[in-house]
Amino acid sequence: MEQDEQLEDWYVRYHSIFGKRYTRKRKDRFLESLTADIRQFRSDVELDTFKLNEKDIVEYKNLYVGDIKKANTIICTYYDTPAVHLGPYQFFNVESRAKNTMLFILLSSVFYLLIGLFFTWKVAMPVFQTNSFVSMLSLLCILFYILYFYFLKSVARGWPNKHNLIRNTSSVLMQLYCTKQFKNKKVAFAFLDAGCTNNSGLEKVMDKSDAVICMLDSIGSEENLYQVMSNRDLSISRNSVETVILPDIINDRLLYVISGSKEEDSFTLSKKELKQNKLSDTNMNEVILFLEQLVGRNSK
Repeated sequence: MEQDEQLEDWYVRYHSIFGKRYTRKRKDRFLESLTADIRQFRSDVELDTFKLNEKDIVEYKNLYVGDIKKANTIICTYYDTPAVHLGPYQFFNVESRAKNTMLFILLSSVFYLLIGLFFTWKVAMPVFQTNSFVSMLSLLCILFYILYFYFLKSVARGWPNKHNLIRNTSSVLMQLYCTKQFKNKKVAFAFLDAGCTNNSGLEKVMDKSDAVICMLDSIGSEENLYQVMSNRDLSISRNSVETVILPDIINDRLLYVISGSKEEDSFTLSKKELKQNKLSDTNMNEVILFLEQLVGRNSK
């Protein structure tokens, strides 16, 4: 990726300012900024708001660039960021990731409940027994409980991870760069919601289009690059991006490009890699070349 002032601006904005995209409010702010950036050089931008079913209270939002119904190639990545979790990031294993996240939430909640009980026993009860309700010490205890329960609510719904450059801001920056570079009408882009939870954003795109879907995930680490799919016909001949056929990817139109550690048929990114604060220029440039080759092949 060539270095210029715009790229540096995007890096600061989406790594530092909009680096956490866990709550709906933070995700909406990110989408507003992303839309404004893309509209500087493209007008074919569409926001798709949807629910999994009519009774669902959770609302998801995908951002599309280009016509995904006419495109034969759709380059995708998820823009949401995860909650803090135990263990490494496990690609393609939604159940294990959910379990590790819930385990961290459970342990954190128990820890903070014990803090609250200890405060009540050692501080609040003696204060309320020896002071009037409107005394300074009593009011300070009440203030503590207000802040405590507000904080506990945040812990119970998951604590937003602050280390998101590799997962998945690196892929967002790559895709943003490509929306400016690739003007082929047969190519569209999708910034997907819920990539860290239930993949509803990806499922929505696959329902709306019959195109080949290229999904970018955590491409900016120092680990090896892989193209992972169940359909070998999707693979690109490129030595720098190893081809792996994984039957667990049930849709034969779906191609993943990832960077991680491979052990048999599983792929992971360690905690150390996830906390890296610098992108791999080598991997970012290799992915650009890979995508150019993919788009060129599918446009013939």
